[in-house]
Amino acid sequence: MTPFEFLTVFFSFAYALAISHVLLAAAEMIRHRRVLIFSWPHALWMANALMLLFGNWIAIYDFRSMQVMYLGTILTLFGFVTTLYFTCALVTPDFDADHGYDMNLFHERQSRAYIGAILALDVVSFLSNLQAGHNGIGDWARQNAIVFAMIPLAVVPLLSRNRIVQLVCPAILLVEQFAYLIIYYPYLSLTGST
Repeated sequence: MTPFEFLTVFFSFAYALAISHVLLAAAEMIRHRRVLIFSWPHALWMANALMLLFGNWIAIYDFRSMQVMYLGTILTLFGFVTTLYFTCALVTPDFDADHGYDMNLFHERQSRAYIGAILALDVVSFLSNLQAGHNGIGDWARQNAIVFAMIPLAVVPLLSRNRIVQLVCPAILLVEQFAYLIIYYPYLSLTGST
């Protein structure tokens, strides 16, 4: 078993729990759509959490060729996966709470937590990319151009409650995440990087 295989078995639990949070919340929203008060800002941030999960899961594949993985890399990846889990967990509403199915109220009360988690993930991603790039992992150092562009899209909505800001920033962030996948991961290959 390679270090990559060993770690991905462990990390897959965090990824599975994270995607379960988002998908179960989406299913709950669909199931209760007649009483749900929909929020576009919240939906966009929830979509961002799902895309961050997917894009970062794909990116971990670049570590498959490492024959030796040092503790610093393992801890960085652990911090990365943990932050990703919290991002997904915080963006998913607890429908038994006092906001019920009012996603506008949920966004008003909880958006700073989940947008802050996305910002933390951007910062952890930036640092992870620096370390991975230093270790010769794929294009991770170059990927920081897109990650760096993502940071203001989390900072600005933390500072401004303006509805336009709350809609435009996560929408642009989604576009950046699709661009990231198209540029860096248009396919996966067993031999060599994409």
